[in-house]
Amino acid sequence: MDLSGRWEFSFDRTLNGQLVPTSVPHEVIFIMLDERNLVGRLVFPAEDTSRFNGQLSTTSQGTLFSLHQVNEKTGYQALYIGKVDGGSRIAGIFTDLAGPDGDFRLRRIH
Repeated sequence: MDLSGRWEFSFDRTLNGQLVPTSVPHEVIFIMLDERNLVGRLVFPAEDTSRFNGQLSTTSQGTLFSLHQVNEKTGYQALYIGKVDGGSRIAGIFTDLAGPDGDFRLRRIH
């Protein structure tokens, strides 16, 4: 599954399986290195220098997504885990050291 391209990235800090309607989307670009590994960076907001490293785990039942975000400048780190839905949507949960855990969603930008 090729997840390369631009994605709308939304999250909130209410761990309840859905995003609040006021979540402000970010934009991230992913590049698949091979069929399992990917890297990425934030495109918007431009001042956020976060980088991403991720993996896909695929079986006959579906595909799981794991992602590690690091901002070298600020020291921020987050871990995301979710399910890939048809190659155009990923939803799941995240944790970091900045606040409570929450939900996230990625939607492919066409």
